[in-house]
Amino acid sequence: MNHKIFIPERFKRVLELHIVKNLMKSVAGRVPLLLGIHGASGDGKTYQCEQILTEIGVQAFLISGGQLESPDSGKPAQLVRDTYLQASDCIEKGKCKAAVVLINDVDTGLGNWGDMVQYTVNTQTVFGELMHLVDYPNLVAGIPTKRIPIVITGNDFTKLYEPLVRAGRMTAFEWKPTLEEKAEIVQGIFSELSFSECQALVREFSSQPIAFFSHLKSSLIDDELWKSIQKVGVSRRSIEYITDRYDAREPDLNQHFQFSDLVKAGKHLLQSGQLINHLRFN
Repeated sequence: MNHKIFIPERFKRVLELHIVKNLMKSVAGRVPLLLGIHGASGDGKTYQCEQILTEIGVQAFLISGGQLESPDSGKPAQLVRDTYLQASDCIEKGKCKAAVVLINDVDTGLGNWGDMVQYTVNTQTVFGELMHLVDYPNLVAGIPTKRIPIVITGNDFTKLYEPLVRAGRMTAFEWKPTLEEKAEIVQGIFSELSFSECQALVREFSSQPIAFFSHLKSSLIDDELWKSIQKVGVSRRSIEYITDRYDAREPDLNQHFQFSDLVKAGKHLLQSGQLINHLRFN
């Protein structure tokens, strides 16, 4: 599903400033190596980071929060260290001009959730590794390295190790898009709508994150595709048409929708329960 991507300026500002300050040698004062972007699920924190990094030509080295837990003691900390070294090596060898280590959903793997989740040895060693990188960004495991900015995203940073997220080590940014910002993003998803219609759509589903609107469009396109399948059927021949290496032919689908249809479909989506896994654990 292709649509125009709109990224609010204040989100860009925070990420781009963090990268540029870490690249500069003449900035007065201590520049935090770590940028933490926190906020509700489904509002595009990691997605927007990836889009911005691609746009400005910075190589992203990704770690998922789920990779920070392992049955093997010390492995997640080793992953963080190795990823940082890979990013540095990428610059040293001239493969990229700049790099960032991006850890998404960090509180999933590292959060202290009390009795619900065991606070493991791996959690402690990962915090130790991150503390070392933040305090000594140019010397890792005895190896001189490039300074690599680290960006972490998550929902609740109060669950993280307090000395790591304090001022001086980490810059914290809460991402809570305004109505105007949401409407701009939604207009990128539904380009056929006017800006006032996008504002009205966001107000109609004011409690829903940005991911809801992307999922709404996907759901409507699924409906259109199913109509096409029912009309012509699926056969070996039709699959061959779609996957043809030289002359692929796909169904001509309506991907432009009326405001009233979107409101109706959105309400149905909420009532159907299809969003539980898609949004809650996004």
